[in-house]
Amino acid sequence: MSNKIHRLDDNLVNRICAGEVVERPSSALKEILENSVDANATQINIELQAGGTKQIKVTDNGSGIEADDLSLAIERHATSKLVNEDDLYAIKTLGFRGEGLASISSVSWFNLSSKPLEQDAGYTISNIFGDIKPIKPISMRNGTIVEVNDLYNNIPARKKFLKTESTEFQHCKSVVERIAVSNSQIAVNLKHNDKDIYQLATTDLLHRIGDLFGQDYLDRYFEINEELTTGYKLSGYVYHPAYLKNNKNVQMFFVNGRFVRDKVLQNAIKQGFSGVLHHEHSPNYVLFLTINYDEVDVNVHPSKHEVRFRDSSAVHSFVSRSIRKAVGQDFSTANSAQSTNVFEPTSQSSQVFNNINYSTNYDDNIVSAWLAKPIVQHAPTPSLFNSFIDNQAQEESTYPLLGYAIAQLQGIYILSQSKDGMIVVDMHAAHERVILEKLKQQFQNDAITSQQLLLPMVVSVTAQEMEAFNIYKEQVSNLGLSIDIISDTQLVVRSIPMLLDDNKISELVKDTLRELAKYGNTNVLENHVEEVFSTMACHCAVRANHQLTIAEMNALLRDMEQTERANYCNHGRPTWFKLTIADLDKMFMRGQ
Repeated sequence: MSNKIHRLDDNLVNRICAGEVVERPSSALKEILENSVDANATQINIELQAGGTKQIKVTDNGSGIEADDLSLAIERHATSKLVNEDDLYAIKTLGFRGEGLASISSVSWFNLSSKPLEQDAGYTISNIFGDIKPIKPISMRNGTIVEVNDLYNNIPARKKFLKTESTEFQHCKSVVERIAVSNSQIAVNLKHNDKDIYQLATTDLLHRIGDLFGQDYLDRYFEINEELTTGYKLSGYVYHPAYLKNNKNVQMFFVNGRFVRDKVLQNAIKQGFSGVLHHEHSPNYVLFLTINYDEVDVNVHPSKHEVRFRDSSAVHSFVSRSIRKAVGQDFSTANSAQSTNVFEPTSQSSQVFNNINYSTNYDDNIVSAWLAKPIVQHAPTPSLFNSFIDNQAQEESTYPLLGYAIAQLQGIYILSQSKDGMIVVDMHAAHERVILEKLKQQFQNDAITSQQLLLPMVVSVTAQEMEAFNIYKEQVSNLGLSIDIISDTQLVVRSIPMLLDDNKISELVKDTLRELAKYGNTNVLENHVEEVFSTMACHCAVRANHQLTIAEMNALLRDMEQTERANYCNHGRPTWFKLTIADLDKMFMRGQ
C-alpha cells in the first residue's frame, strides 16, 4: 500500500460529502425544497415513494435553471447564491454551499429538468450514481423538476443504516412541514405512495399552522410580536401544552427564515416558559427571529441547522424576555381564545373588590410576613355584594372574563357563570399563583438584597467557569453575589442573595457560571428564589375544604384576571377551564 498523498477522485469526494449532507432521504428533500424556495416558487409538489428511499420527486414553478447551467448545478461548490467572500457573511438565501445537488446525485439515480420563463424549451441532465449523461431537451412547463431515485443503492453499507419506510417518511414529512410553515405564501402538496398527505393552499402563518397541526393551534395560542431598535424582531406563536387537546409537540424556530436547532435559543425558550410549564410537558412554539444578516453565521455545519450569533447573550435575553411576556399576559390581553370577553371594571366594581382583602398584604420582610401571617379571608357586607351582582346581571357587556362565582364544589373548585357558559377554577392552584406573583413583584421592587456570610465559602471551579466569571463579573454582582478570585481554580463567596439556601451555594454558583459561559445569560438564581416563593405560596394558599363565601370567591377571580400567568399554577397545571353553552348543549344533545 502506497503512503503517498494523492488527490481524491471528484466522485469519491462527492460521496464523502454526501455522508454529511445527505444523511437520509429527508436531508436530500430539504436541500431540494430550499432550492425551490430560493427560486421564488409559489407552488411546490412533492411525491415520495417508500419514505423517499425509492423516489423523491419535487416539482416547482420557480425561476428555473438555464440550459448552460445544468451541468454546473450538479458540480461541487457551484452556486448562483454567492459571488465573493463578503456574501458569505451576509447570507440571505437558504442554500449557499453549492454541494447539495452534487452530493445527492453521486449516491442516486438523479434527474434534473428545468425551464426558465424566457427559454422556449426545457432541458434535462441525469447523473446515474456518479455517471453524468449529456443534456437533452424535453417538453415541460416553466420551473424545475428534481427526481432522486434509489438513494444509496450504490453504497449498500450506507443504505443498511436507513430506518423503516414509516420512520423515513416521518422525517421527510417533518421537513415538508417546516418549509410549509416558514413559507405560508407557497402552496405545498405532498404525496406518499400515491396517497395525498397535504394539500396546502397559500394562506397566512396562523392558518398554515392550523392546517398542519389541527384546530387547537388556531384557537389556543399566545402571539408574539416584539421588536428592538437594534434590529431584532421575534414573531410567531407559542402554545401551552396543557391547553392543547391534541398536543403535536410542535417546536419550530426560524432565524431569518431558516429552521435551526441552537442551544442558546433552546435555553432561552426554556427560560421563557419557566414557572408556567409542568415538568412532564414541553412547550409548543412556532417562532421567527429576524436579525441583521451580518450578526448571525449560518456557515457552521453542512446541514445548515446550526448557527452562531455575534452577540448570543443579547439574543438569549431578547427571546426569553419576549416569551415570558407573551405567556404572562393577563386575561384581558391574552390571545389564547379561551374567551374573547374583556372585563372593564367600573368604579363601583373596583371599590367593592378592593374592599375584599382575601389575601395577606406582605410587609417589606417577605419571610417574616409569610411566617407570621397566614392567608385570611375577609368578606364585605353581603347585601352590598349581592346588590352589585344584580346590577351587573343587567349589563352583559361588563361581564368579567372569569364570570361571577355561584358555588363551591367539594371544597376544591369554584363554579362561576360567565357570559357564554360555565367556568371551573381550582381555587388552591389559582390562589397559589396569585400569591407567587405578588411575592415576586415585591422582591423585584425591593431589588436583590444580599446577606453577608459569617464564614466566606471557597468554591473550586473549572477553567471555563473561571473564564465566565472574568467575562461576566458585573452580571454576577448584579445577581446579589459578592465573589472574589483567590487562585486560578478557586473563588471565594462573601455574600449571597436573601432566601438562598446556604447548603446550595457552591452548586448555584457553578451552575450560574456554566449558564453564563454557554448562553451569556442565566436564571439559575431566579429559579431558586422562585422555588422558595413557590413553597411559600403553596403553604399560604387557601386549602381544600376551606369554605369560601361568594364574595371571597369573586375576589379571587378578579385577582386572577389581573395576575400574570394566572392560567397556570406554580407547577404548570391549568388553574381553570370553560364549558360554553354550546359545549353543554352538545353534551345533552340539545337541538340535535
